[in-house]
Amino acid sequence: MARYLGIEVTESQLKGAVLKTAYKKLLLEAVYTVNRPLGPEGLQAATRDLAQLVQGHLASTTPGAQPAELDGIYAALPGQVSSIRAISLPRVVWKRGEKALLAELEGAVPFDVDDAVIDALVTGPGDPVPLLAVAAIRERVKGYLEAMTSGGLEPRELGVAPMALGELAAEIPELAVPGPVLLVYAQDGRAEVVVLRLGVTVFARTVTSLNTPAARSRAMRQSVAAWAAADGPPIERAFLCGLEAGWTQQPVLDATQLSPEFVTPLPSGSIQLGPQAGEYAFWEAPVSVAMAMRGLGRSRRVDLRKGALALSGSAQVLRERAPYLAAAAMAMVAFWGMATWARYQGLATERTRLQETLRTVTQEVYGEPVDDPTRAMAMARGDSHRDDVDPMPAADAFDVLGVLSQRINDTVRHDVEQLDIRGEHVQMQGVVSTLADRDKVVEWLGAYPCFPEVRPGRVTTTPGDNRQKYTLDIEFRCPGVRSERARTTGTNGSGSGSSNQGGRSGGGA
Repeated sequence: MARYLGIEVTESQLKGAVLKTAYKKLLLEAVYTVNRPLGPEGLQAATRDLAQLVQGHLASTTPGAQPAELDGIYAALPGQVSSIRAISLPRVVWKRGEKALLAELEGAVPFDVDDAVIDALVTGPGDPVPLLAVAAIRERVKGYLEAMTSGGLEPRELGVAPMALGELAAEIPELAVPGPVLLVYAQDGRAEVVVLRLGVTVFARTVTSLNTPAARSRAMRQSVAAWAAADGPPIERAFLCGLEAGWTQQPVLDATQLSPEFVTPLPSGSIQLGPQAGEYAFWEAPVSVAMAMRGLGRSRRVDLRKGALALSGSAQVLRERAPYLAAAAMAMVAFWGMATWARYQGLATERTRLQETLRTVTQEVYGEPVDDPTRAMAMARGDSHRDDVDPMPAADAFDVLGVLSQRINDTVRHDVEQLDIRGEHVQMQGVVSTLADRDKVVEWLGAYPCFPEVRPGRVTTTPGDNRQKYTLDIEFRCPGVRSERARTTGTNGSGSGSSNQGGRSGGGA
């Protein structure tokens, strides 16, 4: 929840509205009116009195604890201190910013624009861009700002009363219709006259000296005529507010030619009244409420705190938001801690599960449960420094091929036609020139330790070249097992070949 203070500055009074925000709810807690003596000193004194009333209200809402603080202060200056003009600029010119606006207002306002602070509100789509420009003498705006700051209430933004009144459309749906809708706020012999379309202020003026029925009637006729002269369509609905709204009802009826059912008091929309606010609190201080609503950041608005009058940096904003920022930071740290702890617990549980799986696997493979991954990997590589037996055989089929290619001497013409290696038995069918050559082959192969027995079989003579085809039955079993030995690089295991095609390295050589 947040609290915002909206202030309306008039020639004789200061009105302050304390607005409390909650989820989908706006509560007008209190409205205060302070008489303002003339001059900057009078404004400073009135601001000080208003600040005391607001602080007393905040203290009463939090008894027994540190008083709540305001989350933002926004003020609206009297309409008489500004000049409001409806203008239009080509979109490319409007994008150039304040310089283009100054050039357009040159000669259109009753003072030198070089000595003015200006702002503008875009009132609709299209090119050229329709604008409602506001200009005020910089020194006068500065005087208001310094007096309020010295009184203890420095506003974050400075609006203008008639323009600020149109910002109520953000929370009052009746003002956000296609319209046009006329809104009149009459009080203290003056009236803020606003025309809205789709919730945007398209016409605004301040009229004064409304102390007689004739003056009020004339002011309303002139205001509606000025809207019509700006090519504005007929007014479709009118809302009245302020202590003197009843006196302006008939002049509005006469000026707009509307039926009485279309000229009604201003509804409060989503704004609710708190127990300390009077029954007509919103109706009596709509500008103050509109300025307090700026804390929600929902409406387009005019701000005269620009250039040299702009809020220096964000120091004040940070000071106002410091408790909330600190609370948000602490909440983020707390949630980060909880998330980290939950993640740690999840990883610890996963580590325990993987260790149990590792113990089960190592028990099955090595006969010993191991939960250290480093040691388990060493045992799998054979680097565990234990007297483990290498599961790899001392010799394999590639070793047999290596022996055949290396041990059969190149002096013997020898061809291998068939080679069958099955477990501990090797059967070979070869072709040599003579039986003496076969005997040499038997002798060479028998010298290999993993061939403990080489038995020659039957011999036949091949037709044509009279060469001897023979068979050998070889027992393939190495004597003993070595725990460490160099792996033999295998070659292609073709079914037939000749030892004369080049040798290869093999196990047991």
